[in-house]
Amino acid sequence: MSATLSPIVTAELAKFRSTVDLLQKGAIDPDKEFKPYRLVHGVYGQRQAGENQMVRVKLKYGLVTPAQMRVLADCAVKYSNGNSHISTRQAVQYHYVQLPRTPDLLQELEEAGLTTREACGNAVRAVCASAHAGTRSDEPFAIEPYAEAVFQHFLRGPRSSNLPRKFKISFSGSDADRLGQTNIQDVGATAVVVDGKEGFRVVAAGGLGASPQAPILIAACAGKDELIPLAEAILRVHHQYGDRQNRAKARLKFVLRNHGDEGFRKLVADKLAEVRAEGIRGAVLPDRLPAAAPTPIPAEGDAAERAWRRANVHSHRESGLAVVDIAIRRGDLPAALLKKLADLAEAYSAGDVRTSNDQDLCFRRVPISRLGALHGELAALGLTRPAHAIADVVSCPGASTCQLGVTLSKNLAQGLEDALADLDDEGVRAARIFISGCPNSCGQHHIGTIGLHGAASKVGDKLVPHYVLLVGGGDEGAQVFHSALIARIPARKVAPAIRALAQWYVAERQGGQSFAAWLRAQAGFGLDRNAAAALKTRLKDRLGALCSYQPGELTEADLLDIGADKLFQAQVGELGAGECMA
Repeated sequence: MSATLSPIVTAELAKFRSTVDLLQKGAIDPDKEFKPYRLVHGVYGQRQAGENQMVRVKLKYGLVTPAQMRVLADCAVKYSNGNSHISTRQAVQYHYVQLPRTPDLLQELEEAGLTTREACGNAVRAVCASAHAGTRSDEPFAIEPYAEAVFQHFLRGPRSSNLPRKFKISFSGSDADRLGQTNIQDVGATAVVVDGKEGFRVVAAGGLGASPQAPILIAACAGKDELIPLAEAILRVHHQYGDRQNRAKARLKFVLRNHGDEGFRKLVADKLAEVRAEGIRGAVLPDRLPAAAPTPIPAEGDAAERAWRRANVHSHRESGLAVVDIAIRRGDLPAALLKKLADLAEAYSAGDVRTSNDQDLCFRRVPISRLGALHGELAALGLTRPAHAIADVVSCPGASTCQLGVTLSKNLAQGLEDALADLDDEGVRAARIFISGCPNSCGQHHIGTIGLHGAASKVGDKLVPHYVLLVGGGDEGAQVFHSALIARIPARKVAPAIRALAQWYVAERQGGQSFAAWLRAQAGFGLDRNAAAALKTRLKDRLGALCSYQPGELTEADLLDIGADKLFQAQVGELGAGECMA
């Protein structure tokens, strides 16, 4: 496929190519001039020295067509290591791309209707939305037309790539949809009906990183035509008041902390008046969803298929259709597998595919009558594991490619997927594990039922890979819970620690208490500081009996990160300056 490119995009690509040529000739400074320029174009320096780059492809609200999936697969082979990686913001990333080849890659992607523009750097990132949006029976209207409008409004906008730090936006159609994640965004918009009026609940200045922040409510039910002016106003607050000197405090959440709730709302109101005076308007878009008439998913097939239907198949709001979630291990899609999934999407789902923010894929229009055949195809590919479940572990790339990564988080994720696959309690299986290779929360560890981030700790005089364990997190629509820090656990003892938590939960839960709710109780959520600290210490001590190295227990293998071929001491020594701190 090859789209006719606009003159703006054509000129942009030509300039990028000539700028790379100037860099190769030594005519421009690689750090002061080229680095901010390439970041705006989605090209990000990775851990390995030399020409290796990560290239990020923005997928607006996770939308990707089968034809684009094939282009992504071909580009992975031609320019990368043959692998496409789904990120925690529904993007696709390539690693090990040689810098001189990035102009050709960006050209091919734009010709396929895909863009890397503003995918990195101090810019408005991809506009995200739940992969299930438009399929659920509890959504009052379609959010995707508005997500599209917001995406187009900010793409190449006058302020969109000249911000103090990154700016993130996400949409959800329902508070019951856990894939919306509106509370960890600079702007979060959820479809609501208040007193008979349809609109968006808009929150702002949420975020994770090393210091998570709950968002502030800006509008309980903003009119649909007010969405773009309101988002523009919030962006302008960030543009003017964000800290441009200290990158560690440059996200919008720090503007909220500096000005307080009412002060922040006043800044937004002032900017909204400015936006309106300039004539920036939104619109009520065609947003009617088909009447909700879901068909129950029949329990058919052998035991394996019935288990798959229970875990990964859901009724579409339209009669006779199903939504099928496909768990992608650590978000990694080898080219051959991605092409096969493109074929299956065309054959079984009318080409309607989304990436999810937990690194999975979603087929959204599968006829219920064809579920058995689709199960057979997915089973042959090894893709019937439960999605959005405890063994469907979310992880950033960590030290495998990221300059800030302390630990090989993807390797831990792989180990946990295998070690926890046999947990069959329904409450345990519904939990989520989110892993980051450092404290910056690219793996969203602060909203995991169980969160983990990489750390380095000494056992005696030896540096040993560890993970900081956090519990009780979750972005739950109208409310967000940031997980509580409990303990540092050696990397090789994380799986036994999680199994112990699961066993204690099953033995001690009250009634229908969820795993997350039980963990929050153990960590003292809602209690005063002293009472919460006492409970967290009790849980830490309980785990310590299982997870501490006993005298003489430490082996040579413990001095290597999981899956590593060098000492952890040397791995930590490779840490560099990050270009994209969360």
